[in-house]
Amino acid sequence: MTKTAYAPHRFRIVARYGALLIGISIAIALSGCAKEPPLNEQGEPVEMRVGYFPNVTHAQALIGVRRGDFQQAVGPEVKITGQTFNAGPAAIEAVYAGHVDIAYVGPAPVLNGFIQSKGEEVRVISGSAQNGVTVVGNKARGITTLEQLKGGRIATPQYGNTQDISAKYFLTNLLGAKLKSKGGETDVFPISNPDIETLFVKDDIDGAWVPEPWGSRLIVRGLVNPIVQEKELWPEGSFAMTSVIARRKFLEKHPALVARFLTAHVRLTQELKQDPQVFVDPINAELKRITTKSLPDKVVSGALEKTGFSVDPSVASYQQYFKMGKEVGIIKIESLDTEKLFALEPLGEAQEAVSGQQGTPVDEETTTGRAAPGNLSTTTSAELTS
Repeated sequence: MTKTAYAPHRFRIVARYGALLIGISIAIALSGCAKEPPLNEQGEPVEMRVGYFPNVTHAQALIGVRRGDFQQAVGPEVKITGQTFNAGPAAIEAVYAGHVDIAYVGPAPVLNGFIQSKGEEVRVISGSAQNGVTVVGNKARGITTLEQLKGGRIATPQYGNTQDISAKYFLTNLLGAKLKSKGGETDVFPISNPDIETLFVKDDIDGAWVPEPWGSRLIVRGLVNPIVQEKELWPEGSFAMTSVIARRKFLEKHPALVARFLTAHVRLTQELKQDPQVFVDPINAELKRITTKSLPDKVVSGALEKTGFSVDPSVASYQQYFKMGKEVGIIKIESLDTEKLFALEPLGEAQEAVSGQQGTPVDEETTTGRAAPGNLSTTTSAELTS
C-alpha cells in the first residue's frame, strides 16, 4: 500500500521557505512524542514506513515498492508501506513526526534536518543515486553557456535545496556573479519544477538548475539547450544525489530489520548499475501509478543515462556540500559531525549478506562495510506533478 502525501496548495510555500518550515516542524515534532508502530511477536514493528519521491533519482524505491523487493527482504511479519512526497522538507517533517521510518532524500534536506534537530533525529544509512542534475538555458534566447547566465534569471526547485546551493555556489565562484539577494544582478530564485517548465514556455527565464527527469523533459520538449551536466563542474566529476536515511530511534531499536531492508536496496542498486535501461518501463509505470501521469520513454531513458546509482554514502560529498552551503549563506553552523550523521553498520551487514548469497563480493567501492566516501554531493526535491 502506498500513500501519496500531496498538498498542492502548500507546495509553493515549501519550495520557497523550506528551510524555515523544516525548523518549525522539527521543533514541533521534538516537543511531542512521536508514536511508534506496534510490535509483533518477534519484537519488530508490524509496519515499516518508507518515504520517497516519484522521481527517477529515487529509482530503487520506485522499483522496490512496485516489485515487492523490500517486502520480501523484511519478511511477512513486517508490512512495507510506501509514502510519497513532492519535496525533501515534507519527507523530513514526516521522519521527525515519527510517520516515516526510512526515507530516500537528498543531502540538503538531510543536512538541514540534522542541523535543526541538533543531530538527534536522522541518520544516513546508505547512498542511493549520484549526479542527475542538468543546467539548461532558454533556447528561445539562444543561451548555450554558463557565462550567458551571469546577470540573468535562473530558477532552482526549492530554496536551500541542493540545486539552489549549487547554482549560487558555482555562479558566484566560477563566473564571479553577484547574486540579487546580495545587491547584484544575477537572480537565482526558487520555484517548483512544473512552474520552471511554464516559465520557459512563456520565455520568462534565462536558465535553470534542474534534477532528472526534469532536465531531460525540458530538452525533449525543445524548450532549452543543455548547458552542462552539473557533475562536470565538480573536481572529481561526480557527486551524491540521493541518500537513504533512517529515523534515529527506529534504527536504534531495530538495526537488524534496517539491515534486511538494505539487502534489497543493495541488490536493486546492483541491477540499476548493470543495466538501467531495462527499468524504463517499470519506473514509468510506477510514476504513472503515483502521479496518474507517465513520461515519454525517451525522457525516462535520458534521465537514467544521466543518473548513477551507488550505495556509497559519500561522506566527503556531505562535507563539501556543507562547505558550499556555508559559503552561500544558507548553512549557519561552523562544523558538521559526520560521525554522528552516518550510521553505516547496517549497510555493512547488508553487503555481507548479499555477497554471501551471490558467492562473490559486492561492488568494490562498498565491500568494507563502511562504504568509501565519494566525491561531492547534491540533492533533488523534484516532484512529478505536471
